[in-house]
Amino acid sequence: MDTVNRRWGLVTATIVAALLFGPVVFAAVRAIVNLPVSAASIAWAQVHGAECTAYRDLTIACAEMDGGFSNQGTTFGNVWLFDEKGGSARQRHEAKHSTEWALFGGGPTFPLLYAGEHIRAGDIRRNAFERWADLDDGGWGGHPAD
Repeated sequence: MDTVNRRWGLVTATIVAALLFGPVVFAAVRAIVNLPVSAASIAWAQVHGAECTAYRDLTIACAEMDGGFSNQGTTFGNVWLFDEKGGSARQRHEAKHSTEWALFGGGPTFPLLYAGEHIRAGDIRRNAFERWADLDDGGWGGHPAD
């Protein structure tokens, strides 16, 4: 029960920081909430030959990886793992996934929800998390097919 209360406390702190203090404090809170997952992700990226770059919003892009991610890239915490499909639009998209990680407490909750949504949607372009992160920015070709 304490873990659930702590996660909801972190979610509340993230939302309050965004509303009251703007993007700088929001980025800091998001990075703190995601820190354990982000640290493990950087280590994983290094094992797979990545070159990592930190951004002003405290997200980290680990490019030129030799495997170790899925689809066009994968975000764990504040760390985006990919090979060569970078760019500012993709960075915006993946930063929104970092926010999703933080909103769900920075632990295993977000990947479980994402997987469930992926199964429910049946098409990446219908996945609510991908749509919120912006399909065009993510390279998914815009609106879902009907």
